[in-house]
Amino acid sequence: MASKSTPKKGAAKKTAVVKKPVPAKSESKGGAAPKKPVKSAPKAAKPAPRPPAKPAPKPTKPAASKDAPAPAPIEAKPATVAPPPAPTPVPVSAPVASPKPTAKAEVVAPSGVLTISVQSSQGMAANGNTHPANLLVIVTSAGVPVVELSKDHFTLMEHFEVPGQTAPFSNNITSFRNAGTGAYLLQVKPITGAPWRSGHHLGQLLISDDDERQGQAAFKLIIR
Repeated sequence: MASKSTPKKGAAKKTAVVKKPVPAKSESKGGAAPKKPVKSAPKAAKPAPRPPAKPAPKPTKPAASKDAPAPAPIEAKPATVAPPPAPTPVPVSAPVASPKPTAKAEVVAPSGVLTISVQSSQGMAANGNTHPANLLVIVTSAGVPVVELSKDHFTLMEHFEVPGQTAPFSNNITSFRNAGTGAYLLQVKPITGAPWRSGHHLGQLLISDDDERQGQAAFKLIIR
């Protein structure tokens, strides 16, 4: 029985499918091996950049101790310029003040010392005669007049020799009088009745009282 032909349907629209080419398989094992696709040689690698040279490390300062104070910064001082020399001043003479007279200190004698002052006078004595000469004696103790002395408290001595004088007047008090004010009036002349000779007769008068107070003084008797 003859087959009936089936009516052909309109060709259906098919989306085109892109097939990747499939490499042909080898027909037999003994055939030549398929060639592999040749890969392009890789490009030469760029030389790695050199690292920059590190700067030399600076010398590190030792760390300052926390306890030690930081040194003060040194300030540069400007150079000092010496000033020009000052002109020499002309010396001016200042008026010199006259010194004031200083007051004399009063000497207070101890209570056990007698202060004696003697004044001499030629009186009636003269060269070649035997008349007495005069002595005025003032006796004080600590400024107080000594009024209780007698002739026995006085010792009289002549020192040095006068040319032509044959005898001294030592201890030859011919007259003694107490004035009662600390003054004593004495008259003296050479011993053994010898005459006076002109010149300077140097004498020493010593006094010692009953209270063992002592004092002395020198005097000069001038005979002309």
